[in-house]
Amino acid sequence: MVAHWDQKGVIQKVKEDYQPKEDVLQASYDRLLTVIKEKIAEIQRQGPKFIPECDFTDVEANNGQVPEEVLQRVKDTGCLIIHNVIPDEEVLQRKKEIEDYWYGNQERLGVKARGVMNALGLFKLREHPNLVKCIVAANSLWHDPSGDVEWCPTKPMVYLDGCRIRNPGEEGGMLAHVDSGGIERWWHDEYKQCYKAVWEGKWEELDSYDVSYRTTSPLPTNKFFRAFQGWIAMSEAGQDKGTIRLCPMLKEQTAYYLLKQLLDKELKHWPTVHSMSLRNELFPLINDALVTIPDVQPGDYVLWHCDLGHSVEYTHNGEKDSSVAYIGASPMCPMNAEYLVRQHETFLKGGKGPDFVDRDGDGGPEADFTESRPAIDDLSDIGKKMMGFLPYEVNEDDDEKTREVTLKCNKILGF
Repeated sequence: MVAHWDQKGVIQKVKEDYQPKEDVLQASYDRLLTVIKEKIAEIQRQGPKFIPECDFTDVEANNGQVPEEVLQRVKDTGCLIIHNVIPDEEVLQRKKEIEDYWYGNQERLGVKARGVMNALGLFKLREHPNLVKCIVAANSLWHDPSGDVEWCPTKPMVYLDGCRIRNPGEEGGMLAHVDSGGIERWWHDEYKQCYKAVWEGKWEELDSYDVSYRTTSPLPTNKFFRAFQGWIAMSEAGQDKGTIRLCPMLKEQTAYYLLKQLLDKELKHWPTVHSMSLRNELFPLINDALVTIPDVQPGDYVLWHCDLGHSVEYTHNGEKDSSVAYIGASPMCPMNAEYLVRQHETFLKGGKGPDFVDRDGDGGPEADFTESRPAIDDLSDIGKKMMGFLPYEVNEDDDEKTREVTLKCNKILGF
């Protein structure tokens, strides 16, 4: 079922709730603009070099954590590229399996599919041990100041998403936007608390890595907490090759799109409940800061924070395809476990994930695919666990809270 919402009523309520704070928010916004313009100048000066990078061996050498030498840059920018996560020959083999599944079924059915979510090659990438280590490293950038949040960053859960195979010269770009909710950032009782510092006129104190409220706020079409969105490169990619562009100033750009939406009287466009457009005529400073990622190769992992604005180049002038498998980083928590229960059903039917069903109102063309559709037994034990088909272990070195969360999530999953 497509998610429905009272657009007119919600927008009116938002205006009424925030109007008394307008003077405080305006003063905060004025301070913000000065900082943003300075950051944009530096981003434009450095270009792709502004995006932090490391190698997978650096993560392994740092006990599975983001290397210290790039840690603060990652937190500030909200993004990271980890090179050489999966061997390129293995990635290219998985890509071929994905293409065989995608185009083989498409040819048989005569149905054009934009992408697929259930190819076995995609599952083999999602469950690769090296990638799982990177997901844990990304999850671990978040923290729980209160100590009360039910979550476990070291035990990831997987959100089924699609892939992109884009040939040279092929259209397929995307305007700047941010996912993981839209207008909910202003009106959802819990979710808006993620941005409490902004609403108090103290954007400088915004903690974009505070996990509070993130794991307890199921939204109309975003019922799974993705700490980071991300993809594994299945081809080379880089500037002017039809790839992603990021707005690498996490706290500043978040405060900018939140405050401008309220304070700019000329801004009549309001976000949906799925995502929010950041196109240039609405948020020009976001677009001024967008930068294409540095060159990547098959097996490199690109990550960006769930609040980060991003777009996809409209021109693809490379000589080869520009292809990625979308695989985000998500921790164990009860909300995500509940999503996995629904995802079990969509997986067994061969269709899209629950968020996509709620947004689009159907399971998509994959529900009719029969050739090479994966079954539960085709997944590794790691894959089964992250999908919720096997219980998570309670380890000897788990603290009491981790044990409680693990047992609670296992119970939700039916174990």
